[in-house]
Amino acid sequence: MMAHSGIRKMTVADAAIVHSIDKSVTIEPWTERLYVECIGVGYECWVIVEEQEVIGFGVMNYSTSEAHILNIAVTPSKQREGQGERMLQHLLNLARQHGSDEIFLEVRVSNTPAIELYKKYSFVEVGMRKNYYPLEDGGPGREDALTLALSLW
Repeated sequence: MMAHSGIRKMTVADAAIVHSIDKSVTIEPWTERLYVECIGVGYECWVIVEEQEVIGFGVMNYSTSEAHILNIAVTPSKQREGQGERMLQHLLNLARQHGSDEIFLEVRVSNTPAIELYKKYSFVEVGMRKNYYPLEDGGPGREDALTLALSLW
């Protein structure tokens, strides 16, 4: 019997709703096909389910002894309820189980809530990616991203 809530592996059937969530929170969302491809190549692709409805997701990949969180998002109506933190904890646990030494991610410099969450988990700033994200207002130019890292051991 399927659980009513929790975190489970993302399936190809989830790609459309995951893409829809991504579109609702991101200026340049991934395509539905990209989520299907991530599943196909074996990335860590997970969804948060509440009352049998997908309300968030996370995607992570591995490279040598590192893990890289590529995307975490929660549908707007469920934000600020700890769902993003649940997914972050899940991905950190998977990276540790995989034997990764470090985990990396990028985050908009203006995304204060996400930065505060990552710092709560002891992520530290290790770099800046200039002009990494499009601007929220769609204007000219691009927004910088902080590159954050966490040692897992």
